[in-house]
Amino acid sequence: MEVFAIILAPCLVIFWGLPVGMWWLPRRFCPPLVRMAGRSTVRAGLLTASVQVGGLLAFSSVTYLIAEYLTGAVPVWLVAILFTLVGMVYTPLIGMAFPDRSGPAYAELRRHLREAGATVGQERAFAWVGGPFTFLGMAVVLPGSLLVFGLL
Repeated sequence: MEVFAIILAPCLVIFWGLPVGMWWLPRRFCPPLVRMAGRSTVRAGLLTASVQVGGLLAFSSVTYLIAEYLTGAVPVWLVAILFTLVGMVYTPLIGMAFPDRSGPAYAELRRHLREAGATVGQERAFAWVGGPFTFLGMAVVLPGSLLVFGLL
């Protein structure tokens, strides 16, 4: 049972979060981001960076707290559920800026931004600033799951 929970939790987080972030979240998330950025390209880039860094720090902090205080103290299935819930909140944020391969890089995200009223410069800023954080976030999710389950 423990091995099943250890394998299932990270897989569920990644395979649920990335598609939700690529196809559902941009429709809900882009309009407020564009409104907050106004007409400024610099503000769009800074806003994207702050949202991505905030999500990364929140996920990392909660993952660390789970690993430090709950691993070994509660059943593995409960740790798996908590990690899965935290990951399912964070990974759509990673998936939102995930570069798609169906056309030009970030075409899907840029389309949602354009529909929300972003300028071409803002589209680029949102997409290209958020992209590197996607790969950084993916590099944190896997070690986070290893840390939570005491494998790291």
